[in-house]
Amino acid sequence: MAMADHSAVTEDGGSRRARNKARTTGAILDAAKRCIAEGGVQATTMDQIAAVADVSRATLFNYFASKADIIDVLVAENEAGFYIAIDAWRGAGGLTAGERLLGIFTATAHYLRRASPIERVLVGVSWLNWNELTGIARIERLIQAFGGLLEDGRHRGEIAVFVDLRAAAEIICNTYMGVIHAWRMDPDYPASIRLDAAARLLATMIMPTASLPEKPPKPPHPNL
Repeated sequence: MAMADHSAVTEDGGSRRARNKARTTGAILDAAKRCIAEGGVQATTMDQIAAVADVSRATLFNYFASKADIIDVLVAENEAGFYIAIDAWRGAGGLTAGERLLGIFTATAHYLRRASPIERVLVGVSWLNWNELTGIARIERLIQAFGGLLEDGRHRGEIAVFVDLRAAAEIICNTYMGVIHAWRMDPDYPASIRLDAAARLLATMIMPTASLPEKPPKPPHPNL
């Protein structure tokens, strides 16, 4: 007698459960975005998110232990594009570290101009210690991203050995965050102008002999 193929059933059942879990997670995150866009982060409650997502309160807490956990996921999704962009700029050929830095700041300016209301909120939340441990981790990741760009420049002989790359990366990170924070607080803040000026000032400070073009370099990818 042939044995039943339980592996196929298990695989199908497993994939079905995974799809259901992904759909529920997506519904919760979409609901959170809607609630935050309409009422803000502070006013949004877990009960509201559950109602908009059309899931029970128990189901919501089974997926996310707190509102802070939901915010962390939304912020991480919103920030993912930055790290894709910085990797693309680091891999772009024929550019100096200063030009790459200018390109990253310019790409950020383009993003801020196109940002939706919920993206504007999430950008603001990403610079706040909404969840202290993950907030610190996000800032450290940003510092390391800029630090990697500087290390590339040092390997190419563009940055002097006496320059403290960690300190330089922290200064870049703090400046970058400061401009974005000002943009979040003031809808009329000239973020594009400030980001361009900041990138040029930082590049000159870290690489005094660097020569930057009048216009920012073309992005290495059309979507950046």
